[in-house]
Amino acid sequence: MGITQKIIVTICLIFSTYSNSQSKMIIGNKHTILVEIPQNWIQAQNDQLPFFIKPDEKNVSNLTYIYAYGIDYDINPKLDEWIDGNNKYLVENEKGVKIGSLDLKFENIKKDNYSNGNYKIVTYEYQNKRKECLLIIECKNTIVTVVLSTSNDLEFKKYLKSFEEIAKSTKILATTLKVQE
Repeated sequence: MGITQKIIVTICLIFSTYSNSQSKMIIGNKHTILVEIPQNWIQAQNDQLPFFIKPDEKNVSNLTYIYAYGIDYDINPKLDEWIDGNNKYLVENEKGVKIGSLDLKFENIKKDNYSNGNYKIVTYEYQNKRKECLLIIECKNTIVTVVLSTSNDLEFKKYLKSFEEIAKSTKILATTLKVQE
């Protein structure tokens, strides 16, 4: 097979891969996040979050969703400091919140040109039984979060695999947006 044929086959493979999956690109001033939407989840409207999905099922609680978001900083943020600040805020503002962690490994989150490979998973359980799971990824100038929120432990167990799927598909790139003046 000649070089031209190889290029055409490669382009076709890339196109078919992306056309069969639900890819989403989240762009910020200093980051671009690429994720794949898990099967049986749909994009939902949220005024504050560019990537917000819900299970494509009937009678799903308003507390059940996944979102991915990047928070840009002028300096290199520190993972543990960000988590400590978030935990402190929740303890002060959410009576009885229980903070935990999950030990999940994601081979796709590694040191590269923008990500430094540091990540942790923090869980929160609220008095109303709502559960959240946050994957927090430290990057140059950005903290990326992937969040699963559920109304109770049963839903948490049901949708944790979808959270893992989206986390395994997450890719983070550096971006510089130019604003026209």
